[in-house]
Amino acid sequence: MLLAGYGKLVQMIIALNKEQKNFYIFNRTAEKVQKDAMKDKRLQYTSSHRFHTFTTVFLALPPEACFSFLKQFESLFPDDTVIFHTSTNLKADDLKKTAPRHYIIPAKFAGHAKQAVREKRGGTFVVPGEFKNESASLDRWLGDAFTVVNGTEDMVKKANKKAVEETIKLAIELAERLEKEGVSKPIREAVISQIPAGVLHAHLEGRHGAFARQVLDKMEGLKGDESK
Repeated sequence: MLLAGYGKLVQMIIALNKEQKNFYIFNRTAEKVQKDAMKDKRLQYTSSHRFHTFTTVFLALPPEACFSFLKQFESLFPDDTVIFHTSTNLKADDLKKTAPRHYIIPAKFAGHAKQAVREKRGGTFVVPGEFKNESASLDRWLGDAFTVVNGTEDMVKKANKKAVEETIKLAIELAERLEKEGVSKPIREAVISQIPAGVLHAHLEGRHGAFARQVLDKMEGLKGDESK
């Protein structure tokens, strides 16, 4: 697998994937990869001269960079190379015209790369259901920290977008309410940096503390009353 790009998504995979002994990385700025390779011997900067040896590519670049990468290098890969495309704001169909000899397969990350690294929990990649073999292959390569599930590109885009919007709204509103309550800035920042994420994880795992359980029961009771 060739990793094309060395941004947050690829760095998340490298940090959490303990199964792979080597990561072959192409990046416009080779120095960045080479510098990190001094600390992590698994990292190997890979120039375009070796592209002909790869039949699978993990394309982790911004939309415009995806097009420029394929326009410049797609002819160097063997026919029918599988290219996993990760950019949330770019559809696979848009890229297929640029690389008609290859398989462009969406593999979108549902989540937040930096947060996944902080929590050391990995996350979920979404691949359309018609690519069963490729999905299974990606799942094996990513390792135990990650999960690959079936879904569409639009699902991931909508979910990520809505989650970001609602989280920013929550952070702003919560900060404003705490300030009005006279809570000092250091305490506000401490609370906002930990409690929302902690409560969300506990909610997903069904492991709320006593106070959060009371709040949830009250909200569910109010919801039940409204539906009557």
